[in-house]
Amino acid sequence: MAILWSQTIESNHYEVRSAGATLRLYRNGVNHSQWNPNRPLSGCIWDLIALPALYRPKRSIKSVLMLGFGAGTVARKLCELVQPERILGIDLDPIHLSIADGFFECTEGCELIAADAVEWVQEESAEPDRGLFDMIVDDLYGEEEQIAVRCAPLDLEWCQDLAKLVKPGGMLVFNLIEPRKVRHLPPMTDAMLCAQFPYVKVFRMAGYENRIVAFSGSALEGSHFKCRMHDIYRKYPRCRDVEQRYIVSSRKRLS
Repeated sequence: MAILWSQTIESNHYEVRSAGATLRLYRNGVNHSQWNPNRPLSGCIWDLIALPALYRPKRSIKSVLMLGFGAGTVARKLCELVQPERILGIDLDPIHLSIADGFFECTEGCELIAADAVEWVQEESAEPDRGLFDMIVDDLYGEEEQIAVRCAPLDLEWCQDLAKLVKPGGMLVFNLIEPRKVRHLPPMTDAMLCAQFPYVKVFRMAGYENRIVAFSGSALEGSHFKCRMHDIYRKYPRCRDVEQRYIVSSRKRLS
């Protein structure tokens, strides 16, 4: 693995590394982004964050809000596989966004904002003429002692604010590193959020604690996923059979 760029900025150490065609961004020893243009689905954990969009009809995901953009791994996957018209990425770390632009080539198709995602969502959700999104991804993690840690609330108020920014029929996607918290997420238990997002799927892979939970206002159809994967395999032969790594389940809510 070659180090393409390495620098310490304001006590954070950044490295961009390459392994063949794969690029990786590390901050303080934690892998924040990974991308291979020859394999937009490569069996990595970021695949799971993009997968819910493949359960929807083509061209139905036109606008995406990404909270915790990193260097743009999921954005690149969505651009290749879903082709949304707009991706808005929010990240607290401007160095991440600079790397997303310079190394991960996220300039086209992505609008990037260096800001506190929690404050940004609170302000936007309070606006009467706020913009709405077909898909919102909550992937808000930092690191402590080389371990990923959640850096935003997962309470009812936060989920209600996110829900205000979702178009009718759209979806919320959460990345959780603690599986036990899935059943207690507010969209699992709050009546109004359950009504707005009646469809739930959980995505995981063997060997990872992460659970990616998608709450959708429209059905997440396996038939759409199969068609999408067929097209992906034709365009990107090196992705073939990657879906065997994915474990997908529908989830019942607490009664």
